[in-house]
Amino acid sequence: MKLKHIFYAGFGVLLLAGAPSCKKSETLDVDMSRYNVDNPPPTELDNWITSNLTDPYNIQLVYRFERGLTDVGKDISPVKLDKVKPTAEAILNIFLKTYEKVAGPAFIKTYTPKQFVLYGSPSYNSNGTITLGTADGGRRVVLYELNDLDFTNAAQVSRKMRTIHHEFTHIVNQMIAIPPEFRQVTKAEYNEDWTSASAATAQKQGFVSTYASSQYTEDFAEMTAHLLVEGQLWFDAYAKAAGADGQAKLKRKEALVVDYFRQYFNINFRELQYEVAKVLREKYNDNSKSFLYALQNNMIANPLVVDFNGGAHYAEYGQSAKFKEVWDAVIAGLGVNNRRPVSFSIVIKSATELQVQHNYTNASGSSFFAWYDFKINVAPNGDITFEHFDSGATDTQYNNGRNSQVKAGFKPFHDYLEGHVFRGDWIPESAGPLNFLKFGGFYVKDDPSNYFYGKF
Repeated sequence: MKLKHIFYAGFGVLLLAGAPSCKKSETLDVDMSRYNVDNPPPTELDNWITSNLTDPYNIQLVYRFERGLTDVGKDISPVKLDKVKPTAEAILNIFLKTYEKVAGPAFIKTYTPKQFVLYGSPSYNSNGTITLGTADGGRRVVLYELNDLDFTNAAQVSRKMRTIHHEFTHIVNQMIAIPPEFRQVTKAEYNEDWTSASAATAQKQGFVSTYASSQYTEDFAEMTAHLLVEGQLWFDAYAKAAGADGQAKLKRKEALVVDYFRQYFNINFRELQYEVAKVLREKYNDNSKSFLYALQNNMIANPLVVDFNGGAHYAEYGQSAKFKEVWDAVIAGLGVNNRRPVSFSIVIKSATELQVQHNYTNASGSSFFAWYDFKINVAPNGDITFEHFDSGATDTQYNNGRNSQVKAGFKPFHDYLEGHVFRGDWIPESAGPLNFLKFGGFYVKDDPSNYFYGKF
């Protein structure tokens, strides 16, 4: 009885609250055309979107708030107007045009989502996570958390572009299923409650992120997005730090992703990586792909191999005449005792230490190795210096290097390293996308003609 009384009392209050407005007799004079939000007249921004997205790609960009295009049970804020065009430009530059250049216009027009929906805030989930993007039915991509996106911050731009490439991978997976073998690589480790896993554990298990460990479909999308946006250097360093088992699983997944795009869509994934990296570097000042950044952040996972006897690239791209004089002195020095240098590798052990591994032969043609350690010092202006030190290690290779005759033979090269200030870089982009981030080396500061380089 009491509940019924309260209900009717409340209902009565609502009626009373609305009653005074019903009794007003004056005429309301309001021009509702000023508030016609359903069909607003095209703005300069709308015209730009039409010219750059809708007409060439048949893509609709929805930035005016529409509740029905997101989870109606969540509070989502609209995107700020000043974020719309930069977001659209990033979609064009880092996603659409890169795929279009490598895969061709027909591919991107066939498979690209036909609608991008933008929201300003993240979509918060009950488990404490946030949703950054979704792909709906292969035709719509929804992007969240755009209002705080700083387009002068390359790391933030990359993170958002990872989301787009992730969601697009889901779309192409709806057209061509993920190879069954991919699921088997880490089948036992998938866990829907991925939020309980640490990043370190996920890495060791062979996942590129904790979210990748939730299920194989997300794993494939995360692998693709990270390989494209974070790049090969980052991935190789990440895989190496995962330990032997984790590295093997990550590299196997990488191979399956690369083969998937080649086999089913005739896309050279390495060229796609190159185009994404090029845009991020040139348009968004992303220095994470630079040689210096990779050196300082221990991202060079593979050794730099310099082999003047077996490298066709030296015939194609040439050698430094000045460094050849140094190497000829090594040949002469070792030749005194009928030894001959074959090649050398530079292994980046950390941001402050490297190891030079010389391969040489003796008089009978038997192969040996001599190892030497050098400290690396990178100045704020990018100057690089090397300093030899003896770690005291007793490996056979180090002991070979301490042999007085061997040490004397390699002395011209070691004096060269310690006697100059260097800069590091990749070989020019004119070498082509398939060689991007594969060849690099060091040149003497203020004398670019004095250098050595090799293949990573």
